[in-house]
Amino acid sequence: MVKLAFLSLALFAADALSVDEFPYDQCLKKADRRPEEAVEMASEALKNGSDPAAEHCLAVALVTLKQYGEAARRLDLLARKPSAGDVEVRTQILGQAGNAWLLAGQPELATASFTAALALMPGEAEYLIDRSRASAMLKKWAAAEADLSSALAAEPGNVTALVLRASARRAQKNVKGAMGDVTQALLLEADNVEALAERGLLRAAQGDKAGARQDFMAVLAKAPNSEAAASARIEIEKLEVKTGAKGKTK
Repeated sequence: MVKLAFLSLALFAADALSVDEFPYDQCLKKADRRPEEAVEMASEALKNGSDPAAEHCLAVALVTLKQYGEAARRLDLLARKPSAGDVEVRTQILGQAGNAWLLAGQPELATASFTAALALMPGEAEYLIDRSRASAMLKKWAAAEADLSSALAAEPGNVTALVLRASARRAQKNVKGAMGDVTQALLLEADNVEALAERGLLRAAQGDKAGARQDFMAVLAKAPNSEAAASARIEIEKLEVKTGAKGKTK
């Protein structure tokens, strides 16, 4: 699942913005609810020169407008400007750029952004996990698994990393390793629907159709409107088709 968090005004501490300058908080609120107005506000401010806060708000508004590629390009450029803030701020902006590239369907460019973020903050689990998502989109499962293992070394109880590594391991036919990851994830968060859906896929791969169906049904019961539930419905239909086909053969 792709995410794009907002930076707060406080993160632009290097050039603290006063109330007499660009109204960043106000622009961000518009970016979320009335993005066209935010684009206009930020663009007007940028006519007078570069302003990190205005540039960031413009990019966030473009994400809301689903102009993901342009938003990602702007975020990447912003992160490379010293005026954008300190190392932590610029790293977060690169992380946002990477996620915007993912939304744009550009995993190669996303990988570059996350790699740049990790160059600034090596070993940071968040960006390792994000880069693994880009690798997964490219079906580079070994690379995804390596990043997730590094993320888990930094944060051993990270359930998201465990579930994603289970998926990467399943793609590489390492069912035993994948089941170990998803079992640990469910011990930490018994109601985690992504973990339940992944276990369902693993059980189906092992021929345990009853167990798989049980997991998929649990996902539907716990989070019927989630992405995991949408996937679970598809998998339940596959199980029913396979069961029906066997019955006809007999």
